[in-house]
Amino acid sequence: MQTPKPKLRYLELDALRGIAALFVVFFHFTIYRPEANYGFGLGVTGVDLFFIISGFVILLTLEKTKSWQDFAVSRFSRLYPTYWACAAFTALLIFVWHIWLGKEKMYIQWLDNQDSAAGLLGQFLANLTMFQHYLRVPDLDGPYWTMLIEMLFYFYMAGIFVSKKLKQVENIGTITLVPIIIYSLPFFANNFALAHKILEKALPLINYFPLFLAGIIFYKIKFEGPTVRRYLLIVICYLSQLSLFDDGSKSDIYLAFTPYSYMLTFYFILFMLYVNNFLGFIVNRVTLFLGEVSFSLYLIHQYISIAIVLPVLMQEFNLNFWLASAITLGVALILATLVNHFIEKPAMNYIRRKYKRNSKATDKAVPQLAYNS
Repeated sequence: MQTPKPKLRYLELDALRGIAALFVVFFHFTIYRPEANYGFGLGVTGVDLFFIISGFVILLTLEKTKSWQDFAVSRFSRLYPTYWACAAFTALLIFVWHIWLGKEKMYIQWLDNQDSAAGLLGQFLANLTMFQHYLRVPDLDGPYWTMLIEMLFYFYMAGIFVSKKLKQVENIGTITLVPIIIYSLPFFANNFALAHKILEKALPLINYFPLFLAGIIFYKIKFEGPTVRRYLLIVICYLSQLSLFDDGSKSDIYLAFTPYSYMLTFYFILFMLYVNNFLGFIVNRVTLFLGEVSFSLYLIHQYISIAIVLPVLMQEFNLNFWLASAITLGVALILATLVNHFIEKPAMNYIRRKYKRNSKATDKAVPQLAYNS
């Protein structure tokens, strides 16, 4: 096995993160607008690319992790401080703009039942857990739904790790995929509609699991070598995800099956190029910068962009959509950079250093991929 070295920078993955984040941003800028028809509506699939990347990176992280505590600290420090900061910022904006000033909600449908300060506070506190779905509380901002999907995948992988079955992750993932394929079949949805609905609500990871598994298999191909079985599993993951399109996927709300299949094909091709060392051409200063701030950008951009900045620029300053979007993108990038520089990196590094000191862990105890892990 070719063991990945801690000092390596996975620049292509950083660039892919940046591209995925930009896709999602453009999708939200044009959501419910005619400009979405120019191809920006395809950006809803950016989360699919994020999930493939996550499958790859989480296995990479666990291969260099000594205990479940190390993994928990790694994930907590990577996600929660930034998420909390962005959620607090967005809640403050909602309070000032929507509740205090009484501005229109525009396209912010998830605020429909949160018209009071008390309601907003309850929604905010529930969202801090990342498990607001199970608390039956709406997401505070649009992108937050994916955090639960990520967390469920982390629990799944942590279970494999604690069971000391990480080397068998391909087999376990394949076994897990079998009932998911059955779940995706029209026969199951048509004849067991109640069970299908319960599974969709109780385990939303189901609708995206093939993407995470594909990331795991791509990792195996890159660091342990390609095999016919692994390429076959990639094909099965691809077909399984297509089969899940109308079983609860968010893309189904905004895209037809054909354009979705094109984008999914594109993402799998990108990863095929990556694991075979042919994706270096996407690495440049712009994509690496976007990759660096991608998590903050993903979390902070939607409400402030489509509820405040875009409407103000277009309605109060009479700017056309494209110029207003360019300015709004600049605002979102500045905010993401500030969060990344002053909260995301410092908080993550502080938590990991403190954990190491307290546990007297070695340098390899907590994964060494900086904020990208």
